[in-house]
Amino acid sequence: MLSGDITFRQELVIAGTVNGSVFCNGEDTSVVKILEGGSFTGEINAPRVEIAGRVDANVTGTNSVSIDSSAEVSGVIRFYKLAVSPGAVITGELVTMAEEPKPSVAESK
Repeated sequence: MLSGDITFRQELVIAGTVNGSVFCNGEDTSVVKILEGGSFTGEINAPRVEIAGRVDANVTGTNSVSIDSSAEVSGVIRFYKLAVSPGAVITGELVTMAEEPKPSVAESK
């Protein structure tokens, strides 16, 4: 098991158990992959997130989040594009992100 914060640039593949935070400081094509049999607890923030294992986390995919049929996901999932395969188990909240944040009415006054 690995515990702690991870910062990566291109691709991060998780096949074991990880507890902590994952952040990307790379390009828009960077991806976090949680493989089938892998387990992640904590927070993920990356352009692309692909989940086939077990995730209990707040997930932000600034480009896309892809959830495979073998995945079990709980937590808040923020995404611009979302793909969910039949059979996936999702418990939590799905939040669509706008392409560009727009100011609220209160902020524009």
